[in-house]
Amino acid sequence: MLTRGGGGIKLAEAMEPAMAGQTSFDFNLLRALEVFAAVVETRHITRAAQMLHITQSAASQHLRSLEKAFGAELIDRSARPIGLTKAGILLNRRAGQILGEVEVLRSEMQRLDSAPLPLLRVGLLASIATTLMPVITTLGRETYAIPEVACFAGLASDHPDLLRNRQADLVVTSDTLYDMDGLVRYHLLTESFLLVTPRGFDGPRDDLWKLAQRLPLVRFAAQTPAGRRTDQHLRRVRLDLPRVIEADRSSMVTAAVHAGHGFAIMSPTLLLDAVHEGMELEIAPLPMTGFRRAITLVARARELGDLPAELARAMTARLRETIAALGEPCAGAADFTDTADPEE
Repeated sequence: MLTRGGGGIKLAEAMEPAMAGQTSFDFNLLRALEVFAAVVETRHITRAAQMLHITQSAASQHLRSLEKAFGAELIDRSARPIGLTKAGILLNRRAGQILGEVEVLRSEMQRLDSAPLPLLRVGLLASIATTLMPVITTLGRETYAIPEVACFAGLASDHPDLLRNRQADLVVTSDTLYDMDGLVRYHLLTESFLLVTPRGFDGPRDDLWKLAQRLPLVRFAAQTPAGRRTDQHLRRVRLDLPRVIEADRSSMVTAAVHAGHGFAIMSPTLLLDAVHEGMELEIAPLPMTGFRRAITLVARARELGDLPAELARAMTARLRETIAALGEPCAGAADFTDTADPEE
């Protein structure tokens, strides 16, 4: 078990190994890992000691204790500057993760009694993260007085693990996550995909096959939800376009189109950052049977009170306003009906 003592967390003697001959972690493990991390950063024991405000002999003792506990040399002291052994390289990969988790735990413990929710963690689609970040921080920090708000931008495919592993309290995603139990869902909008070409392009826009003879399709990567959705729809309409350029972020796709290197198939929210950055693009309805995607706020049920519902309303209002400012055809491609009631 963990006990408090000597200025830090120690592993108690009760944790002695069951196997005879195995070394016990009877020392300040976390402090030793901090010393090791500082040595890796500075490549010098004396400088690491100065960074941590301890003596050089204390730093050396921590390193020797760490090496004794793991039964391996971690530091190549003959190298100048100091290098790492194979065991040291392995430990370095883990030490940062361990110390980071301890720091997060310490922060959460300190804030445990400071507010009903000490930390709000939100996973967001990267394409709408910039647009929705002010909504989250305003509601979280000002309305609900949450001490810390952390947001993570990524792909919809990241979101199941964020919720399952409790690395996020809620996500704003294009995946409704119906395969996971214990969640509540708030529909934000449904949007149709559009045709995006470079500004001033004078080629055909009424036939994607003819268009592709002039410009290649800049695709979302196949491993992304938007890429899979696009590939599936093109197969349904029997349109086999060559793979020439692909990327896993909407800003990268639009940058290629802006440069005149191809055309893209994108929804209004996937275009938000490009329009805000002043990229010159032509946007038109797709010249074929269209396809759509829904964006949903998904949270663990009965854990956050009214916060998910209030966030959903504020996010919907922000997205409605932002997409309307893009004008047609983006405004007409976004449907904000049926956004009132949660779905469990």
